[in-house]
Amino acid sequence: MKRLIFIVLMTGLLPGLSKGQENLGERVRALRAEVYTRVLNLSSEEAEKFWPIFNEYADNRENLQKQLKPEGDLDGMSDQEVEEYVKKYFEVRQKEFDLEKDLVQKLRKVLPIRKIAKLPKAEREFRESLLKRLQELRERRQERRNPGGKN
Repeated sequence: MKRLIFIVLMTGLLPGLSKGQENLGERVRALRAEVYTRVLNLSSEEAEKFWPIFNEYADNRENLQKQLKPEGDLDGMSDQEVEEYVKKYFEVRQKEFDLEKDLVQKLRKVLPIRKIAKLPKAEREFRESLLKRLQELRERRQERRNPGGKN
């Protein structure tokens, strides 16, 4: 559920924030690299091996996430269409789980297991940092629209 809320937040906020910010994707990737490198305490040699593996995982995961988007409004779908969507949802979630297991197996060849075990913490901290920055951008944008705090 938290993942779904995060996706909704990202898809709802990023288009509005990306005006005039062509490098938003790069900035998000840089923030992820900063947080992961800090939390996992990656050496330069480890980072050199970690990022290609992780980026491949992230791309594959993003492609899976795109499959979760319903083709229409769920309320407007027939029961059979909703049934198919729910079935697809669990198939995609299983693929995501398998993808994570594959990521861990690949990372075991380049990182100590203790660092791999910190991946969920790194992802949480990254998301918290991203949401904090998005909120700050949103507040700054709101301040520009309403100088002096008047509505």
